[in-house]
Amino acid sequence: MKNILTNVINPVSCEVIQFLPEQVISIEGSKITAIIPKQEFQGIVDEDLSHQFALPGFIDLHIHLSQYYIRGLYEPALLPWLNKYVFPEEARSKDNEYAQKLSRDFFSALLKDGTTTAVIYTAPFFEACNTAFEIASEIGIRALIGMTLMDKNCPEPLKQDSHKAIEDSFLLYEKWHNKNAKLDYVFTPRFAPTCSMELMQEIGKFAKKHNAWIQTHLSENKAELNLVKELFGFDNYTLVYEKAGLLSEHSIFAHCIHLEDSELQLLAENKCKIAHCPDSNFFLKSGEFPIKRIEEKGIAYGLGSDVGSGTTINMLYHTKMMNYRQSWEPVSAAKALYYITLGSARLLGLDSEIGSLETGKEADIVFIEPAEDFLVDDNIISKLVFCESDFTITHTLVGGKEL
Repeated sequence: MKNILTNVINPVSCEVIQFLPEQVISIEGSKITAIIPKQEFQGIVDEDLSHQFALPGFIDLHIHLSQYYIRGLYEPALLPWLNKYVFPEEARSKDNEYAQKLSRDFFSALLKDGTTTAVIYTAPFFEACNTAFEIASEIGIRALIGMTLMDKNCPEPLKQDSHKAIEDSFLLYEKWHNKNAKLDYVFTPRFAPTCSMELMQEIGKFAKKHNAWIQTHLSENKAELNLVKELFGFDNYTLVYEKAGLLSEHSIFAHCIHLEDSELQLLAENKCKIAHCPDSNFFLKSGEFPIKRIEEKGIAYGLGSDVGSGTTINMLYHTKMMNYRQSWEPVSAAKALYYITLGSARLLGLDSEIGSLETGKEADIVFIEPAEDFLVDDNIISKLVFCESDFTITHTLVGGKEL
C-alpha cells in the first residue's frame, strides 16, 4: 500500500472536471484503493506531493511510432509530405536494431509526457511491429499496436505482398491478443490509396469475426479524396471502407475532415470512432475538423497527436490545439481534457479500468507540477490546458508502477 498526498483533477464528463484539493490517493498493487480528503485520512502519508496535481494518464488515439524521429519536418500537404519524409523514414525500420532503438525512445518519450495509453501505427514490417510489442510489454505501457498495411501505390521498399501482409497481420494478432492485459493488436490498413480492396476485405472479415480493432485514415486532405475517387470510382471515400467491410464499432478513423453528410451517417450507423488530430490538420493545412456536425451525429471521438505530422507527443498541447483549430465553435478546457482521458477511455471501452481517478480503477496517474505563480484552485484546469508549457510532469504511473 502506498499513500500519496496531492490535489486531484478528475474528469467526470465532457462538461465537468472535478478539482479535489488535498486528497490522499491510496494505491495497492495496480489499483486505486481509496481517495480520501487529507483531514479525514487516518493513515501515514508515504509521499507528499501537495504542491502537485494528479490526473488520469493521458490517452493518445492516433500516433505513428515509425515517424517519431521526423516530427517537425515540413511539407505543405499530406501526399508530398508522405513521399518526401515519411516513406523513406519508415523504410529504415526494416533494420531491427534501428526499430528497437526507435521503439525504446518512443515509449520513453510517451511516458515522460504523461501518455499511458496509445493507439499506434508501426512501419509495414512484421519484425518492427513485433519489436514494438516486445518493448511495450517490457516497459509496461498500455497500447493498441498495429503493423501498417500497404500493398500498392507506395515505394518498393515498403510495398507488401498482399497475402503475406494479411498472414503477418493475423500472426501478430494471434501472438499478442489476450497475451498481456495492457496490450492488444489493431489491424492497420494505412489508408485506401495504398491498400488493395482484397487486402482490406480480408482484414475486415477477420476483424469482424474476432471483434478486433481496426484503424486507418479517412478524408484528411482534398488531394487524397480526389486520388481515392480516381483509384476506386466510388462517390465518396467512406463508401470504399464500407465495401471493404471496415466500418464497425471497433474501427477508429483518423481526421475525418471533408466528410459529406451521407458519410457521417454511415459512420454513425456503424458506431465507428474518430481520432481528431488538430495539430496535424494545422501542420499539413488539411482543414478544420467539423466538430459540430460530428457531435450532432453522436459519433464518438477523442484526441490523437498524429506524430509525426503532429509536432509533439505532449497531449496537453493537443487539448489547446483542439480549441485553437475551431474557427467558430468554442472548446472548453474541461471538454478538451476529457478527450485525452475519460472520453477516449470510453471510446476504447476501457472506462471501467482507466480514464479517471476512482476507487477500483487502475492506477494510471500523471503528477504535474505547476509554475510557482499558479494558484492551487479550480482555475488551474483552464491554465493546465492553455498554458501547458508552464507545467512539468514529474511522475507517470501505469498500473501503480512508476515508469
